Amino acid sequence: MAILETRNLSKTYGRGDAAVCALRGTDLELKEGQFTAIVGPSGSGKSTLLHLLGGLDDPTTGAVYVDGQDLYALPEGERAAFRRRNFGFIFQAFHLMPVLTAKENIIMPVLLDGAQPDPVHVNRLHSLLGLSERLNHLPGQLSGGQQQRVAIARADRTLEIIDGVVREG
Repeated sequence: MAILETRNLSKTYGRGDAAVCALRGTDLELKEGQFTAIVGPSGSGKSTLLHLLGGLDDPTTGAVYVDGQDLYALPEGERAAFRRRNFGFIFQAFHLMPVLTAKENIIMPVLLDGAQPDPVHVNRLHSLLGLSERLNHLPGQLSGGQQQRVAIARADRTLEIIDGVVREG
């Protein structure tokens, strides 16, 4: 069974003469354990596809299924929770919250789900990414590389929420 599937996925930006078709009729199937690279020239729809796969943008037509769940059949609030629990994003611009410390930025998705992070896993993650000495710094006080590592740590989805407690999955 596919863990991620698209059917006739399309995205058009704008209308009329200004319309730009960024993605047209895309069918994709990814199975568990499969590695896939999305490559192509600038403007070919790579980012649009990833935004649609992650539920960040609405398709013009088509569907995205994650473990058989139609992502766009979910109301926006449920889709946001589903996205938070199942996807990790690292953007070109890191989108860190400037008023939160590095540690607060990292654990924010877990806290938004009303859970508490597993301190053992969080400490191991900080150590692995070389962030342990910078956890109480705001993003503006971090180098670009440190900000990127904070974004990577925030995108970590090796945690599983069980009974409101986050544990390694």
